[in-house]
Amino acid sequence: MNDKESSGGGGGAEALQRPAGVRVAAAKCVRCSQPVQARYRPFCSQRCAEADLGAWVTGAYRVPTEDGPDDPAGEESSEDR
Repeated sequence: MNDKESSGGGGGAEALQRPAGVRVAAAKCVRCSQPVQARYRPFCSQRCAEADLGAWVTGAYRVPTEDGPDDPAGEESSEDR
C-alpha cells in the first residue's frame, strides 16, 4: 500500500492539486486582453463581442490564397453546355 491508500482518504484535497510547475492564468479577452466576463466569454464586454462580429462580417478574418476571385458568369456558361 502507498501513503495515499493507507491514509484512508478518498483523494480529497490531494486530487485537486496541480502538478508542480503548472500555472493557470485568468482568461483574457481575445480582442483587448482585459479579464474575461463569463457573460461575454471569450470577450470582456458586449463592445468587444460586437467588434469581433463586425470583423467577421466585413471579411477581416480571411485566409489569403493564390486563387483568383470567383467568376459567376464563367460558372453559368459551363453549366449551359
